[in-house]
Amino acid sequence: MRMLAGLIVCVLLALLRESVPAAEEDAKNVPILQPHKVSTLDSQRVRQTGSWREDRFRFAASASVQTGENNAALQYAFEGTAVAIRLGGHNVPAYGPPNLGSLVVSVDGGEERLLAPRSLPREIVLADGLTPGSHHVQVEYRHDDERTGCRIESFLTWSDARGELTFHVSGEENAHLVDCRAILRRDGTVIRNTLVRNWMTGQCSLTGLPPGNDYSLEVRATGWLTVHTDTFSIQAGAATELAPVYLARDASTVTERFRFPQLNQPAIRRPGETFRARFLGFDASIDEVRLTRHVGPATISRVAEFQEDASAAYYYDREVIVSLPDDTPPGAYDLTVKVTGERRTGFCRSPRSVHVVREYPTDPVFVTFGHLDTSAQYQAEYLERLVAVTNLLAPDMVLCSTACNPAYISGAVAGLTRPYVINFGNHQFPGHEAWYGDPVGLIDIGPRVSVLNFGHPWHVDRSRAEALLSSRPNNAIRVINAFEGNAPIELLDRHQVRMIHDAHGIGKKVVDLGKTPTRRIGKTNSESFRVVRFRDNQVESCTYNGHESAPIPFGRESAPPLSVSFSHRNNGTHSNNTATITNRLADTYANGRVTFVVPTGKYRVTGGRLESQILSDDRQFQVLNVRMDIPANRSITVTIESTN
Repeated sequence: MRMLAGLIVCVLLALLRESVPAAEEDAKNVPILQPHKVSTLDSQRVRQTGSWREDRFRFAASASVQTGENNAALQYAFEGTAVAIRLGGHNVPAYGPPNLGSLVVSVDGGEERLLAPRSLPREIVLADGLTPGSHHVQVEYRHDDERTGCRIESFLTWSDARGELTFHVSGEENAHLVDCRAILRRDGTVIRNTLVRNWMTGQCSLTGLPPGNDYSLEVRATGWLTVHTDTFSIQAGAATELAPVYLARDASTVTERFRFPQLNQPAIRRPGETFRARFLGFDASIDEVRLTRHVGPATISRVAEFQEDASAAYYYDREVIVSLPDDTPPGAYDLTVKVTGERRTGFCRSPRSVHVVREYPTDPVFVTFGHLDTSAQYQAEYLERLVAVTNLLAPDMVLCSTACNPAYISGAVAGLTRPYVINFGNHQFPGHEAWYGDPVGLIDIGPRVSVLNFGHPWHVDRSRAEALLSSRPNNAIRVINAFEGNAPIELLDRHQVRMIHDAHGIGKKVVDLGKTPTRRIGKTNSESFRVVRFRDNQVESCTYNGHESAPIPFGRESAPPLSVSFSHRNNGTHSNNTATITNRLADTYANGRVTFVVPTGKYRVTGGRLESQILSDDRQFQVLNVRMDIPANRSITVTIESTN
């Protein structure tokens, strides 16, 4: 039943998921409702005594000031009747210290109040109901035994009667749940939109809220299902406490009872070809093997023939040889195996583990990125925008290196329409194997192209990597997606590796190594990405605008440099639609792809090349994949029109 519920949720998410905010910011359309915010970095408004330094841990959404010095203090003079403080984030569980020590707070030189940041939400009301006029607040840091260090992001003030909202957020894979985005609405208008959550306690709060009815809260964490609360009221001078919020994992990120294929070990095949699947079938009957994908409201599935390899069974493991039906449309599919056997009855499921292609590439195209520091929600939202750009570029595979938190990453890349491999590096969250399996594996893209994923430093045992590369002696293009770029030159030469991608290491970032030669393509910064094109078994291009090493620029605070918008909602309700593809970059990108979902019928395409038209299972929708060349520094349109 859980599996069926998960499948239903996936469909609903495809229909209902809204775009994720690009950055942390309170709603700008209702500024009068916002508390007045002053950053602690504002030296004109906030006076520092003692030692404070600016801190923005690993691309956090906002900077803060940090101290570990006993009796260091901040003083802030303000006009208003209330003041609150917003703490900097507690960094992340895997690395980086949380907010420790204590804060001693006094307003107008009055009675001191002791706060322990490690036990509090990020926003705390320091004083309310003050007389209108000028006031000042002091926040002094105190050591707590040997535990030191605290971050303060901003002061919040207001001058009218306000209330507070408190709630608690926890979820599946709670050890990997760091923070989340809270979107507070009143009568449909966004009042606050910000990051919340103390990851050590799950506590959250929003302060300085106008009193009133018809409030509702949306809680988002990439990789988990979004939660919407019932409506509630905010009372002036009081804290409204909501029932605890529990976030279930998004089914698109959860592999159930499967060994392979799975995330990081996808099967890439053409219609009519076969692949092996291993799962926890125990002694149950294997009833059905099905491939399913969802494109908006369109569900596309095929029941596949299979033959069990009884000699490969062991205890709880069963293995089958699956034959793809000849009419399987291209795309990324979830693989499910239905088994029946008393308490074993249910589904084994491996999301987005089978990628069906029409033809294998001769000159493959890769998109590469890495060391994005995707540890929590804000960084995951950047990765989601990068995924949208990648889908437009439509490479043969995506290579991601040196990743951090698999819970957020698996949610962000669930929208990728292309196969990908990923490894985890020096900032990894322990337990990433539960999502992405062994750090060493090999993926074939047909008979000519193989990608070795190697998620270890090169000083460790390399025998498995050697064996995997040796197992493909006839493949013309061997690629390594590595954690670090200092692979032994003799290994690269021996296996005639054509390219190694990494996101952690020193030296020249784009350089030819060895006799083959092997093109090293490394990380230049922790944002941006590359498009790598092969020609005649060699890397033809991998840099931006003819530069010797530069990647494609895409800052975390910037709008995506490549984007698509539709004249009508692209949800299967419109027979005529126009996609506007905008390229703000200096390079042209050949053979991009845009996808339309339309009612079933006949269509004419203008401005692009119709690649495929796929009928949904219920025959109500068609998915039209259209290819087009995307010129530099221009916008182009692709139009589909019904000819019924």
